[in-house]
Amino acid sequence: MIDPETWATAKPMLEAALEHQDTHSIIDVYRAIEEGAAQIWCADKSCVVTEILEHPKKRVARIWLAAGNRFELVTKMLPDIENWARELGCDSVEVVGRRGWRRVLTGYTEPHTILEKIL
Repeated sequence: MIDPETWATAKPMLEAALEHQDTHSIIDVYRAIEEGAAQIWCADKSCVVTEILEHPKKRVARIWLAAGNRFELVTKMLPDIENWARELGCDSVEVVGRRGWRRVLTGYTEPHTILEKIL
């Protein structure tokens, strides 16, 4: 269950991020988190939604929605997510997002339009 206070903080940021894509509504995001298919990460000025992808030969932690303060996302939240992914036995972290993330995510490459960091 999503903590109501966390959701109240995250929802407006996520809604703003969702304006730049056409795959999910805020209700879809909420349901994915509630059902355990996705995880929500919140900091003071930012939030991230992740999911674990199980491929036949690879386990990937995917960041598929991020919103808020870019500096906080990159310097505070991303290292925590990378460590969490390592602890879960993930081989890499993928960031699905706008091309502008490529400029600020060092150590990531851009196969197709997905940024990936091997752990």
